[in-house]
Amino acid sequence: MNNDFFTLLTAVGKAKLAAAASGGAPLKLSQMAVGEGDGGAYYTPSESQTALKSEAWRAGLNHLSTDPANPNWIVAELVIPDQVGGFTIREVGVFDADGALFAVGKFPESYKPALADGANKQLYVRMILEVSNAAAVTLMVDPSVVLATRGSVDARIAEELAKLDGKPSARAATTGPIALAGLQTVDGVALQLGDRVLVKNQAAGADNGIYVAGAGNWARAADADISLEVTPGLFVAVEQGAANGGAIWQLLDAGAPVTLGKTPLSFERVSGRTGVSAGSYNRVAVGARGEVLGGSQLVAFDPAQTFPVQSYRRNLLINGGFDIWQRGLSQTAAGYGSADRWLLDLGSGLPGVTMAKMDASVADTEALGGATSFLRLTLAKAPSSKVREYCQINQRVENLRRFSGKQLTLSFWAKADKPCSILAYVEQWFSAPYVEAVKNRALNSTAANLSSAWQRFSFTFTSPSLQGRAIGSQGDDCLSVFIGLSYSDALPELNAIAAAQTGAFDIAQVQLEEGPVATPFERRLPGEELALCQRYYETGYAVARYMGGDDSVGWVSFKQSKRTFPAIAFRHPVTGVPGQGIATNNGSPTPDVAGIGLIYNTNQDKLMDGFTCGAAAFIPSNANDAIIQSRWTADAEL
Repeated sequence: MNNDFFTLLTAVGKAKLAAAASGGAPLKLSQMAVGEGDGGAYYTPSESQTALKSEAWRAGLNHLSTDPANPNWIVAELVIPDQVGGFTIREVGVFDADGALFAVGKFPESYKPALADGANKQLYVRMILEVSNAAAVTLMVDPSVVLATRGSVDARIAEELAKLDGKPSARAATTGPIALAGLQTVDGVALQLGDRVLVKNQAAGADNGIYVAGAGNWARAADADISLEVTPGLFVAVEQGAANGGAIWQLLDAGAPVTLGKTPLSFERVSGRTGVSAGSYNRVAVGARGEVLGGSQLVAFDPAQTFPVQSYRRNLLINGGFDIWQRGLSQTAAGYGSADRWLLDLGSGLPGVTMAKMDASVADTEALGGATSFLRLTLAKAPSSKVREYCQINQRVENLRRFSGKQLTLSFWAKADKPCSILAYVEQWFSAPYVEAVKNRALNSTAANLSSAWQRFSFTFTSPSLQGRAIGSQGDDCLSVFIGLSYSDALPELNAIAAAQTGAFDIAQVQLEEGPVATPFERRLPGEELALCQRYYETGYAVARYMGGDDSVGWVSFKQSKRTFPAIAFRHPVTGVPGQGIATNNGSPTPDVAGIGLIYNTNQDKLMDGFTCGAAAFIPSNANDAIIQSRWTADAEL
């Protein structure tokens, strides 16, 4: 006998289905029965049957539905409970609400034990009916007789979970369009078979969604493979990835119900690491959802102040932009000689060093944010390893008291003609001749690795307390700021940071400020910057009228009061010869005048001093038109 198992509609079932499809009352299937077959053996069911051959048990349907993949398949399910049994199932039938046999099937032989047999089991019977028009069948079951099986519960739970907006996490998420096939690397993650992937960057938005990676073509994940499971608001966490690891993405509203495979899907990041370190910021960049995407310290706020300490007059250095050069545009000897307030410090008179003013090109100005000048140090010879040789620039900042115990930040821009390193450090100096408070410079220093492009460097330090220190009575104690370029082993604590080297080194926008943050470089007005420089060094022209004797007296008038009584010197305004001037007689230059010098320096306001012009060799033809002129310098540097 042919023991293949199948299900067929009876003649009565076909007739009732046709009547329902042509406009009659919908067909209602309500019960299922099982039987032991024809005399306890298999038989071949036929359309003419109106009942089972040997019905053993009948009950209301436990579940009735259409198959999701085959709309003309009706799935009927029956659960036989534990307490029912003692028969072998070989046939099964489905009955409508009128009790008519709608379909009959040949069932694999299965014994259903009774409790009296010493064993029991819950049996699950399932029939699939293929009909021409499933809409003609009313899919209803009596909830009062439904029994839940483990499989049906699991399936139902999975079905409902799949409809939720919160999806299980994906291992990785795309950062650009990919081929939806093969085990590949996504966002730095080497995918493995079965990994869930959030695909969100495809050229065709309808291809976006949640996929499962495979060796061949990828399939959509089971919880996001039908439209009902992919709704606006859906969100998924991403486990790993250089850009997306730890982020959560949400599906945006497309403006209409989603049809999977047709509706473009757009995902938006709603949370995750942004790269911003934890802390307090004065200024932040905020994304569309209110998340902080970036943070910066524009100024450092002091809780005890109503106005931020660093928002105005932050830079404690003078001429940090290298715009003021009263002495000249370059120098090759150690000491003050070109850039105002900046001293060229050459240990043991290192030769072949030039410090010069450079005019910023358009590219320099753009890189530095508006700079007009910068300083260039050119070293033709590296320091010897046998003598104390080094090259550095230094600015001495007046009034050491104001820095005691404070946190300070030094910043500057720099570049070089080849990769190299320079060093920045700070020392406390007490009363000339200066005594260094920090002997080991490397404790308060930092190295800057230079390239051919402008870079900004900064380091923060705390100025030591002045407890136990003797403050000078002349106001010459200072904080000394150094930027060094080359060192010999005479300064071993610096050699490990900035080795001896040659070449061209450019430095710009040096700033020293209170607080732990390097703020943008502060630009003062040119006249204001010049006035600050003139407190320490000033130059001008001294003019005297010939009075008919050997001596003519004039005055040196300062534009700015000096830090202390300055050292005043005179030189020829054209040739630069010390102690000379030039005379004008009736509007015409006459021979140079020698013997010009200071006669007293007693003005307590430090705004004016007298000078004398020795004119014994000069006899003008008209005393009223005789003018003697000389150029003077007043030096009050620390």
